[in-house]
Amino acid sequence: MKRDLALALSIGIAVSLALFGLGFVAAGRGAMETSYALYWPAWALQQALPCSALFSMEPPCESRTAVMAAFWMGLPVGALVYAAMALAVLRIARRRNAA
Repeated sequence: MKRDLALALSIGIAVSLALFGLGFVAAGRGAMETSYALYWPAWALQQALPCSALFSMEPPCESRTAVMAAFWMGLPVGALVYAAMALAVLRIARRRNAA
């Protein structure tokens, strides 16, 4: 159980960082929609703010700090989501091997 959890967390962190990097590269090449899709946790968190900074270069928010906090919180949120998915897959695989 602990081994599966550690492996799932490692997978979640690796996937989250890889998609963050790919999103950064995509944004640098002008593919903003692709960047949003790759780094969806930040997009989702920023959309949850009372204002949206994604589709305009100048955020209409009163607080740029909130936008940046939501952007950086995308990494741990994504890591947890991907870790949960990896843990589910690992448990299913373990049950199939045991049966």
